[in-house]
Amino acid sequence: MAFTVPTFNLVVNVWRQGNAPPAIPDAFFVCNLAWGRRVSSPQGLAGSANEPLLTLLLPAGSDIRGPQCVDPDTCVEVPAGSGRIYAVVGLDDIGKGFANEHRAAVLQWTILFGFWPSPIP
Repeated sequence: MAFTVPTFNLVVNVWRQGNAPPAIPDAFFVCNLAWGRRVSSPQGLAGSANEPLLTLLLPAGSDIRGPQCVDPDTCVEVPAGSGRIYAVVGLDDIGKGFANEHRAAVLQWTILFGFWPSPIP
């Protein structure tokens, strides 16, 4: 069974290197925040077993930048305007070269830019 392109039902705010909340985001994209049926090995990505990793799915070619990029993004907020800030700890494409290609960024929550609101939106 082939991967299908996800429904991009949310918007993510992106802060580029050198910029951070509460400043105006540098970019935004449609996305899908997933934590479920995907299988991956988070070894070496998270500093603690208490820090969940989520997958941010984006349309193919979305200009989101991971730690392997020369100028990685500072952080992302998803859903946009929610106060839920994440660090991008991994990034690659799914289905590269096929009709169902899309991008996946591995996210780790962070409080470096403030605590999340309560209750979590």
